[in-house]
Amino acid sequence: GPMRLRVDQVAWRDVGDELIVLELATSTYLTLNGSAKQLWLGLVSGATAEELVGSLVAAYGISVDQAGADTESFLAALLERKLIEPDD
Repeated sequence: GPMRLRVDQVAWRDVGDELIVLELATSTYLTLNGSAKQLWLGLVSGATAEELVGSLVAAYGISVDQAGADTESFLAALLERKLIEPDD
């Protein structure tokens, strides 16, 4: 189902080619660029997983399968860090 960022858990800033994300609970910095940055901004705007996949296909000309796998692994990593949660 749809996921949303836990805005109480992160602070982030767009610095040109990359996004700097601060994980507040652990004071860990993450640097996102390329497709990861695009996926993060999609999550911020409330995109569904299908919309995120479509945005990668459009931006990078990759297959739906590849974009789906990339999106799934990105969301899994954020879920593991408790930075996203199901949007009920």
